[in-house]
Amino acid sequence: MDRGGDELIGWSIDGLAAALLGMAGGACLLLLGMPREAVAASASLCLGALTVLRQVRPEARRFRVRAFELAPVEFADRQEPDVLELTEPVADEPLELVDALPQAPEDSRVVQLFAPRPLPTPGELARRIDDHLEGGGDERGGKVLELEVDAAAALRQALGELRRSLA
Repeated sequence: MDRGGDELIGWSIDGLAAALLGMAGGACLLLLGMPREAVAASASLCLGALTVLRQVRPEARRFRVRAFELAPVEFADRQEPDVLELTEPVADEPLELVDALPQAPEDSRVVQLFAPRPLPTPGELARRIDDHLEGGGDERGGKVLELEVDAAAALRQALGELRRSLA
């Protein structure tokens, strides 16, 4: 390894691998009933493996970035002040912010998630109430009204179909 941090990492990994080999060899001899030989074999395997592993050198880096100098940056002298100071009021009227969403064209693929829904007219409300009161005796409590399509739900459904087609 050629740098300080890499050297420490290399020694750590090599030491761990050598220790595992030493422990495996020692455990085998311990299971065979030879405790003295297990200690000696474990130590010699660990040191031998560490010596062999430290002899292995990494390949030369193929994609080294050449050293370069930064080009000097010239800043133009600015005549304007950094902070705009207002000495007189801009307008007498308060600033009104209008957050209006334009109508999307019919052939547009844009889904308006937060477009306000139009409120029903009093006539439509009266018709809905009358329809509800007249249909009170239907099975299971009334008839099913179709709701407007929610733009967020349509977007979620379209994204789900796209995920399924890509999977």
